[in-house]
Amino acid sequence: MAIEYDFYLNPYSQGTNKKRYHARVVSSNRVSTDELAKEIQNECSLTIADVKAVLIALGGKLAKHLGKGSKVYLEGIGYFQVNLHCKEEVRTPHAIRSENVEFKSVSYRADNELKKHLRGQKIQRSQTKFHSLPMTEEATDRILTDYFRTHETISRRQFQTLCTQVKSTAHRILLKLVENGKLKNVSTKQHPVYMPDNGHYKPVADN
Repeated sequence: MAIEYDFYLNPYSQGTNKKRYHARVVSSNRVSTDELAKEIQNECSLTIADVKAVLIALGGKLAKHLGKGSKVYLEGIGYFQVNLHCKEEVRTPHAIRSENVEFKSVSYRADNELKKHLRGQKIQRSQTKFHSLPMTEEATDRILTDYFRTHETISRRQFQTLCTQVKSTAHRILLKLVENGKLKNVSTKQHPVYMPDNGHYKPVADN
């Protein structure tokens, strides 16, 4: 087995004469807890149920200690740490209250042993293409106008499928549409759901 990759155009080079590309892993495969449990069972005396119980308990303990602000190190895997986010711009530390600081994400730094193992992994260019299709702003507007004739909201995943975009490109386009006042997020930052804004795309109720 090998890590498969392809080349993608750097976002900042789009529309310029100096195009630059970067290599990115391409894979539609996601390994589940059940699959991991079966593989681990084959290498030790634990049953699938035992392995799943340990993994579930590990997830709970990881959340517990990260919730206390601790860094968590798993030998052979790496380091986990909570990142925070301020809801508004901070001009002085005394001007913001604790309730305006919230959880943002969990950062991960791979253990040296894991990185050492992966450095020796075979890498090859993918024969399957996972690139986004070229999409102009006008084409996006047409597709969304048609979509919102029969739908009230759209998620990132739905937009990704609708416009044939990879996840990162879909996310970037949606943020741009929000910035331009064409869409608004009516859900959370972690799980955004979008609706037309400022009269754009004529939602169902306006038809």
